[in-house]
Amino acid sequence: MVYTMGSRIFIKSLFMKLIKVSATPLYWAATFKSRFQSNKKTPILVYHKITHISDGIDALWNVSPELFSKQIEFLLENGFQIVSLQSFYDSHQFKNSLPKNTVIITFDDGYANFYENAYPVLCKYRLPATVFLTVHYTGADYFYEWDRTQITKKPELKQHFRLLSWNEIYEMKESGLITFGSHSMTHPHLGRLPDDEIVYELCESRRILEERLEPPVIFFSYPGGSYAYGDVNKNTRKHLEECGYKLACTSRTGRNRVSDDLLSLKRIGISREDDIPLFKAKLSGGCDWMGFAQFAFQKSFKNVW
Repeated sequence: MVYTMGSRIFIKSLFMKLIKVSATPLYWAATFKSRFQSNKKTPILVYHKITHISDGIDALWNVSPELFSKQIEFLLENGFQIVSLQSFYDSHQFKNSLPKNTVIITFDDGYANFYENAYPVLCKYRLPATVFLTVHYTGADYFYEWDRTQITKKPELKQHFRLLSWNEIYEMKESGLITFGSHSMTHPHLGRLPDDEIVYELCESRRILEERLEPPVIFFSYPGGSYAYGDVNKNTRKHLEECGYKLACTSRTGRNRVSDDLLSLKRIGISREDDIPLFKAKLSGGCDWMGFAQFAFQKSFKNVW
């Protein structure tokens, strides 16, 4: 079945509204279930844009600065421990457990609105996060394909959709709070590329990041991150290992045990619809089942970026 872009946005919006009104029962169901589980799972949150812009093909993932601040304050006020992605990796390597109520924060795509709207909040509370950079476009006058349509209509949106500069990255690196990983060179669907281009996307982005930032770069986030689109498969995983990556994040919804496969970690996408009740439900595991719905949705929209 082929859907139009309008139906894609409508279906996704309707689904999120249904999840939102179900947030409280989802939270309590997950909390009850967790009482019988000895091996706890850790949520890795993924944000994209931190901005007030509310229209566009994937504007669902545009989280306002106010909502982001509320979510961080909720975590701190309710006993959650925000740790780095490095801590998760180290716990896996040394077979250690993480503290109870651990949360990890990541950002994909390397938008400058992270520096403008999220980084000050993280600095205020001294909280770690990992940002995954699309290296060829970082520090360049370039905009992602999905943003260019909006910019053509509204040129003033350029300031909201620009990517991080290297000077901003250097400043955040010096804080000791922000680590950087690769999101490839040009943000393609890796599974659609021939092997030599996959190797270029993975290895060249790592080489440039290590040249610019010095410490070993061993974390990767799959562009798109979808099993349905072929972004995550045995072949891309093989090339990740060969290029020296030790940990990779997908966009498949769910939480992870420390013992899980480090090259196919699940994450929880945070959207502008995630008020505190829905945020709680996601943290508790109440929305982990959405990974299956996500796969079915993406199978229906094979031709969407």
